[in-house]
Parts: sequence; structure tokens; C-alpha cells
Amino acid sequence: MFHFSYRQEIYDEVKESKRYYLSWKNKERIWDYKDCNVKVIGMNDNKARVIVRRKKSGYSKFMKSDFEVNLMLGFIISNVQKETVDHQNILVFDLEQSNDKHHRDLKDVKIWSDYEHETEDLYNTILQERNNESGTKIIEADYLERNTSMIPVIYQPKIDAWENFLREIHVHKENDGSYEITLVFQDEILRMHGILDGIYRYIRLLKYKRIVDIETFSFKDNQFFFDNIYSGKSNLFEDTVHNKKIIPVKYYFQDMNHPVIFVNTSNHALAPHDNNHDLWKWEYIPWNKKIPIKLGTKTRSEVESFFKKNN
Repeated sequence: MFHFSYRQEIYDEVKESKRYYLSWKNKERIWDYKDCNVKVIGMNDNKARVIVRRKKSGYSKFMKSDFEVNLMLGFIISNVQKETVDHQNILVFDLEQSNDKHHRDLKDVKIWSDYEHETEDLYNTILQERNNESGTKIIEADYLERNTSMIPVIYQPKIDAWENFLREIHVHKENDGSYEITLVFQDEILRMHGILDGIYRYIRLLKYKRIVDIETFSFKDNQFFFDNIYSGKSNLFEDTVHNKKIIPVKYYFQDMNHPVIFVNTSNHALAPHDNNHDLWKWEYIPWNKKIPIKLGTKTRSEVESFFKKNN
């Protein structure tokens, strides 16, 4: 296990008229986490993607049970070097900077272990993986049991899950071998157009007879089919993104049975890539019994019918 620290601007989690948003404070602090798991994915151009995970536990009112879930932060490094501080070897990273006006890049990123050989092994792994991009990238997770069914793994920004948390995943296999995947979120709360959130919620209730947000996409032959819910490059601070796209899977989780999806925007537009690289994300692994999510096989129409009937 590793220590992970970085410097980032402080924000307040503000709730105003049922709308959550970030209020940046123009002041930075050091964030320091211990007991982190670290994995490395090779990339071209002498870069690598570093995946950091830490555990989060609590009580799920939805599932009425205790839960344990990983929080994940993934970032691209352009350089790594070793420094010695108080006789402790520390890895110091140079990161790609986004200059996104909504986000705040990580600075002074450092990783180290209390065991010298673990720090050295990670350093050597990074050197081996830089400029070693494979066709299919696997996000490793050796801490979890394997599952052989086709089930996607979903990543959602932690701050989006204040009221918008993912509650159900349905994977329905079609006769042609494709899979219809339906995600059910507790709610959909606008950020960029937050002043219209109350009106939007009322219209949604009249039109769909539900408050929960339901999104559907398909998967077949290593490709995602997004119909009006592809995020493109949009991030969490956008809430009216409705694009169509057929796009190859970018990451798999553990093996080729589990394509990875990122929830990128406030209206839950999706993509196989992460547009919120500097925000911690919930790692929703549906077959993990410790995670507060219902896993089912209903079709989109069956899910819709259920909520219309029960609202």
C-alpha cells in the first residue's frame, strides 16, 4: 500500500435550492492519503496513466446496508523522478495540465511506500510502461474476485453522487449478441443551468412520470453505441449534452468481460474516457456485494414501466 499526496485548490461543497456545486476558494492545500493501491497503464509519447484507489465505507440509505467502495483518481504523467526526504524515497510526478477553467489540476503529486522495495518496484514499472501503449488497456484490480459475465464497470465523479448517485445497472442481452445497458441514477441535478433545475424537474416528472434519471447505451464487438448520451469532451459542469456516437472501448476492467464507462456530465452523458481527471470517482463494480448497487437484467422499457407504475 502507498501514500499519495498532492496540492490542489480548496473548494466548498455548496447546496443552494437543491443544487450542489463547487465553490473554488482561491487557496490551495495539501491532500494526503494513506493505504492507497496504485496501478500503471502504458501510453505512447513516453507517458503513462497512473490509477490510484482508496477505500470509502459508510451506510447506504438506498440499500439499507453498510457499504465499502473504492474511490479512484487517474492521471497522465509525463515524467517521474525519485527524491529522498528524511531517508525516505519518494516518487515525484510531472502531470499533463489541462488548463480547464472548471477544474483545478493536481500539483506536487507524490507517491511512496513505507517499504522501500514497493516504491522501487513502482518506479521500475512506470519506466517499463512509459511509451508502451497496448491496443486494449486493462485496468487491473487484483483485490477483487473475477466475474465471467459481460458487466460494465462504471466510474462517476464523487461530487456528482451527492444526490445523483447510481442505484441500478441492468444488462440485457439481445438476440443479435449485443447488450442493452441501462443505468438508473437517483436524480439529475443541473449545474451549468442550475437556476432552471426546479422547472426542469417538474417537466421531467410530467413527461416521464419519474424523478430518477435513466440512461441507456449498447455494447457489441468491443464498441459502445451511444444514442443522445455521448459526452464527447464535456465534463461535470455541463448538463445539456446529448450526442450520438459509435466508439471503441478504451479500457476494460480486469479482463475483456468488463468494458469501462465514465459518467462525465451532470446530465449523465457517458464515454469510454475520463473528462474529470482531477476529481475522485466512485468505482462501481456491480458484482461486488459490498457496493450499494442493484444489478439486474431488465430492458429499458421494463425499467421505465416499473418507475411509471410506482410513482
